[in-house]
Amino acid sequence: MYRCVNCGAEIEELYRRYSPNVLKLLKCETCGFLADKYIEYDSVIILVDLILLKRQAYRHLLYNCEIKHYWKLAIIFTVFALISFVFTVIFLTKFKWYFYPNNANTCSVIHLMKALVIGGSGILLGLLEITWGHIFLTPHYLLILGYIILCLLTAYSVVTNNEKLESLIILGIGMVVYKCISNYSFTIFKVLELV
Repeated sequence: MYRCVNCGAEIEELYRRYSPNVLKLLKCETCGFLADKYIEYDSVIILVDLILLKRQAYRHLLYNCEIKHYWKLAIIFTVFALISFVFTVIFLTKFKWYFYPNNANTCSVIHLMKALVIGGSGILLGLLEITWGHIFLTPHYLLILGYIILCLLTAYSVVTNNEKLESLIILGIGMVVYKCISNYSFTIFKVLELV
């Protein structure tokens, strides 16, 4: 079932194809407007309407489009969430050094990024969970999460020479930002999967 982009009513078809090159867009029986005008629109125009938060464009994308490359979207959201974590931690570190210059270390952004990547490698323990089939057990998840936090904390505090509490606060804020973005991404991914 499709939906009218104007009123949201369910409809059976959006258009009729009379020949390979001729489509006739159908009107919604509920509101009387074209059921989905975006069928003939270029994807750039649809993207602009999505940026402008037009409900019709969202209805078109969510109900009337078939998105075939979910994995590309999932990778983009995951990379964006990871980059947001790294940049949040780097920003907070630089912010702290700005207000407390006597504690500022001379480490570079490259060293910070290396520390976050190496410290985050503890997430590879999740592969063992997949192998053993205990992926959804809370104690295992909490142990792996604790180990990841300890790895990040150690690598970060080595590079910045911060106290453990300061490092934990900065990494905690970065992880909260990461979790918010990844949960939002997961929600969008699930919505698109339902279409």
